[in-house]
Amino acid sequence: MKTICSLLCLAAAFAVSADITLYNDTFKRKAPGKSKAWRMINTRNYADLENNALVLKEDKRYITNATIIRGEQPFGGKFLFTIEKTDPGSYKMGILLRGNDQKDSFLYSEPQQGKGRYEVILPRGARRIELVLEGKGQYKDAKFVRLVDNTCHLEAYPAYQLVKGEPEKVTFKLFRNEKEVPGAEIKTDGLEAAYPESGATVRAYVEKGDPAPFDAVAQKIKLEKPVSILYIGDSLTHFDIGHNHVDKVGYFLNKFNPGKAKVWNYACGGDEIQRIVERLNGKKSGRWGFRYDDIWNHTYDWAIVFLGHNDTKASSKDNYKIAVIPPEKQRVLYEELIKKLQAKGIKRIILMSSSSSNFEVCKANSDKLKRVHNRFGDPVHQEAFNEVLKELAKKHGLEYMDLYTPMKARPDKAKLLKATDGVHLSPEGHDFVALETLKYLSTTNK
Repeated sequence: MKTICSLLCLAAAFAVSADITLYNDTFKRKAPGKSKAWRMINTRNYADLENNALVLKEDKRYITNATIIRGEQPFGGKFLFTIEKTDPGSYKMGILLRGNDQKDSFLYSEPQQGKGRYEVILPRGARRIELVLEGKGQYKDAKFVRLVDNTCHLEAYPAYQLVKGEPEKVTFKLFRNEKEVPGAEIKTDGLEAAYPESGATVRAYVEKGDPAPFDAVAQKIKLEKPVSILYIGDSLTHFDIGHNHVDKVGYFLNKFNPGKAKVWNYACGGDEIQRIVERLNGKKSGRWGFRYDDIWNHTYDWAIVFLGHNDTKASSKDNYKIAVIPPEKQRVLYEELIKKLQAKGIKRIILMSSSSSNFEVCKANSDKLKRVHNRFGDPVHQEAFNEVLKELAKKHGLEYMDLYTPMKARPDKAKLLKATDGVHLSPEGHDFVALETLKYLSTTNK
């Protein structure tokens, strides 16, 4: 089974990018005070900031007060923590790992003096990482990065499975400069794999469920030749990467067309069309600035663009009347995106509508806020957004996939969305989007 290359999830992105800085603090502040970023463990005693330095006043264990790395971090991930102690005395550096089992474990360096350097390979997957310091004194220039040889990446075969019974055995392969490395000493931990020398990691997913509804549609799709599919989107396509709607589509395309579909997921949480165009133009600001670094290292036959919720949010200061990306601006930016995709030789471009929201939840969340804020999910703005997509698809001879209408009509729509925000997809929501995508591809097979 051909792998599904969701290379830009947080865990896998680093396998194709240069080293990524995850935390960087020089402790330079305008005035002395408490550092809300560091506290003595199991207390509310915060470290001090004095003379542009972090000051630990006791030989106790201090940790970062907020999670440095959010989301699942892979077994075998390779990290480097550096800091400098500016006064005499030894100290220890470390990291705190919280696993999916909620259990914590600490990993420590040898005693350090002056400039400290602690390189660590994660012995297990983690859902939270925090930095640790132990040693009275003053510190400057704290930095935490993930180390990766960007010539290497790992692939899982298959990367995702939805099965009722026993899953297919997962195998892993290492590639260097896009060529397989036979006999590589790949370390594995269940469905996770790592090549510690390079920092490359990958994780496969197996979900138990009923594949029959997907099979019934996917078997109608006949791919005469291999296709490479680019996904561009926001958090609805980025969240749960590795086992979200993109991965399901890729899995079922390959199930009935073995080895013919390769899916590249370049979605970024928080994106709207303006941020995407800016990133394609080389702007690297923001949390996901690096995520498009290798987007054009691959060629694509199809592109699927799935946006809408960040584009259609509206501010309370305007009484929610104006979307952050109003239709006239959306039209100009999509024109630029379409031009860029076509210039890269992408022959099939599918503009997906926004998904329908649970606006009652969006409004209830908004009504609780007293400060200026953005509200998501207003059907008025979403439907205006979708009308522009229809117009552009017709103008440029592209395809428009209407996800909004069937989702809005579902009597159980609330189940498809996270109850906390009414926008992001639940597991059932990912199933819905995947199945609708397969239905669309089965009736527009090219």
